[in-house]
Order: sequence, then structure tokens, then C-alpha cells
Amino acid sequence: MLNPTLPTLLLLAAPGLAQENVLDSTGSSTQTQQPSQRQGLLPLRKHGGPLDERPFLSGDWGGQRDQLTEAGIRFDLIWTQVLQSVASGGIQEASAYGGKLDIPINFDLDRMGILPGALFTLRTESKHGSSVNRDTGALLAANDVHFFPLTDGEEDLLLAITEFRYTQFLSERLGLFLGKIITLGGDVNEFAGGRGDTQFLSHSFLASSVTALMNPYSAPGAGIFWMPNEDLTVTSSIYTSNDASTSSGFDELNEGLTWSTAVRNQYHLNALPGGMNLAFQYAFGGDFTDIQGQFVDAGEFAVPKNSESWNAFWNIWQYLSVDGPAEKRVDASNGRMDLRGTGFFARAGLADRDTNPIEWSLSLGFAGRGLDLARPDDTFGFGYARTQLRENFLTDSSLVDDTGQRWEGYYSFALTPAADLTLSAQIIDPLREGVEAATVFGVRLRSSF
Repeated sequence: MLNPTLPTLLLLAAPGLAQENVLDSTGSSTQTQQPSQRQGLLPLRKHGGPLDERPFLSGDWGGQRDQLTEAGIRFDLIWTQVLQSVASGGIQEASAYGGKLDIPINFDLDRMGILPGALFTLRTESKHGSSVNRDTGALLAANDVHFFPLTDGEEDLLLAITEFRYTQFLSERLGLFLGKIITLGGDVNEFAGGRGDTQFLSHSFLASSVTALMNPYSAPGAGIFWMPNEDLTVTSSIYTSNDASTSSGFDELNEGLTWSTAVRNQYHLNALPGGMNLAFQYAFGGDFTDIQGQFVDAGEFAVPKNSESWNAFWNIWQYLSVDGPAEKRVDASNGRMDLRGTGFFARAGLADRDTNPIEWSLSLGFAGRGLDLARPDDTFGFGYARTQLRENFLTDSSLVDDTGQRWEGYYSFALTPAADLTLSAQIIDPLREGVEAATVFGVRLRSSF
């Protein structure tokens, strides 16, 4: 089974001169004090205020939630609901409603006075309902929110511990992490990133499809990060190639490993923020089908195998206009547009010709925030994605087309700082021969409690 997940784990964004950015368990990069100061890795934050201004719908619980943050314990409760309908095409016309409850908890061991430069992250997830992912006839999900964590079919998931991670700074610029980690969200992009609960809903605009063969959603692993300057981050990690969303992952240790290394850079072009991410993945000790090999009939049908595979991918994002000062540092890892303005994105990938049926993938698009001056926090995006299969016995037959394409447009209404409502439309041309392009309309409601 293909696991269409992101290719690398980037725990850290580029550091500032007096502060550093650490990716917290919500997938958001948050400014932190440098570990040597021993004042806490995660910043203090306020949870209360008027309903139309507070960042969390449930508020500060009479001040208790603020006190927990001051004590080094910070948690979020994010409920994302999606209603989608295949209006035409696909395998069948159908509608489905489902959602996911995501509860990340951070224990700032530095702020707690237990261990300088240390952070422990625990994430639990559950999902309910169903999606139209199978009804579209496409391999990549039209609804990433309900696709992860991976389960058998569309069954409900009461509870899964998808992240159990320890992070330790060894110096101001160097650190390591280990435990059960999540790779989704690692291929950061200011306009096309996140986990499907913000920005684009389709997986085609959240990661390069060449990574699907060897990248799990949740897996045991370890890695190291290095930040030589405030604009550059290098991360290298190794984890199991098979998904462990609903298991401990120990059973997957002998079924193949993936080594992933990424370099992320941020810059200014004509005073406008931009960034790039370049990564390479190598899988070994696995069991991949050698699609270039010869099938042998020696009394029984033998499928040629290969224990290794690789892929490489790159993405870029660039603001084209900014309403207001552009000096503010952009956090490309939080799945949100930090500045009001417009910009473009592109993502491309290549893969091993012997084991990966995908020859290359490409996505690009245009997005922005604050298109209507009366609604400065609304966001929008429009993108096109293409997946090209290499020639083999499948594409030469009448079973599979050699090209899959997808369009998606969305507009997200910022109801409050804690809730947004997104309207989405997709046109999906699947790889399956004889299946007409699916037109999918959807509504997504994301709420932070």
C-alpha cells in the first residue's frame, strides 16, 4: 500500500539572533528562547480575551490554562470537520462527512527546570465518519484530514498515539530528536503546506507524490538538526519505511528504513520573503517491486524485488506582494500565511526508475491573504498538480493512464482567530483508465479549543 506522506521531518526552523523557532506538536513553528538561557523553549502565550479575539474558543479556563503554560505544559485541541461531495465523475457520485480530533501536548522540560534545552511532545489523534477519498478513483487523497492517521478502510479511530518525541538541544545551533515521529508537514511551504486542516485540502499540494512509496505518516525514528545561521536549517533523520500510526512501530523495525536529509533556506528577493526546501530520501532493507525487472514463471509467478529505493524533491515559495512591512520573519512551517499579500509556490520530485512507478511529480499555484480589505485574515489558493508514471507493463496496458492531474481552489473565511471555514473545489483526473475526472466540492471547519 502506498503511504502518501511527507518526505522529511523538520523539527526546527531557522533561528533568530536572540531567539530560535521550534516546531511544536501542532506543526507550528514558535519562537523560543535559546536553550542556554534556560527560560523555556516554548514561549508563554495567553488563551483568554473576547470571543472574537481569543486564539482558543474555550479561553483560559479562569487563568488555569495560562498557569499551565507558565509551568511548562502546553496543549492544543484542534477539531477539523470536512463535508465533501463527488458531484460528477470518479468511481461514484457520493457525499461524506468526517472529522479528526488532534490533541498535541508539549512538556517544556527546560521551563520546568528538569533538563535544559529539552522538550517532550505527545500527540494523540482520533477520527470519525468517512470521506470521498475512495469515491474519486484517485490514489492520492482528496481529503488529507481524514486520510491520516492510516487505518484499515474508512473505519473510525477512537485513539492513536501518533507522536511520542523527545527533542534535545546540544548547543544553540545543534540538537537531536528521537521517538515516534510524524513526517507530515515536513516539506514546509508558506503557501502549500500544513496537514490538510489549513490551506489546501488535497494531498497533491502538501507533498510530492514521489515520496508515497517509502514515507510513513507516523514511525519510530531519530535524527539530528543543525542551524549554521538564521536562514539555513539542515535536518537528517532515519525512521521505519512502514507506517506505525496505530502501533508502537517496533514490529516495523525489520521491514526497512528510510533515511531522509533536507536543507531549508529562507531569503528576501527584492525585499520580499521567499524560501526553498531541498531533500533526498534513501530507503534500504525493504521489499520493493522491481518494475524494470523481468517477471519469471518458474512453476509459479515470481515478482522481481529490490531492497532499495530513493527519491528527491524540491519546493519553492515566494511572496509577490506584501501589505505592510515585509521584514517580519516568515514561519513557513505553520501551515498558514504569516503576511497579508500574494505569492506563488512550486513543488517537484523525481524517483528511482527501478522501484518507483512515479517518474516525476509537479505542483504549482498562487495564493494569498487579505484579498478583501474588509476581511484581512481570509486566505485563498489555487493550484495545479501533475503526476507522471514511467512506462511499464501497467501503463502499457489498458488498466492505468500514464498521467494524473488535479486542480484545487479554496477560499478560507476567518470566523475568529480560533476558527475558520473553508470552501474547496477540486477537479481530479485519476490514473485509472476509464474513470472520468471527478468534480469534488467541499466545506472544512477547523476549530481550536
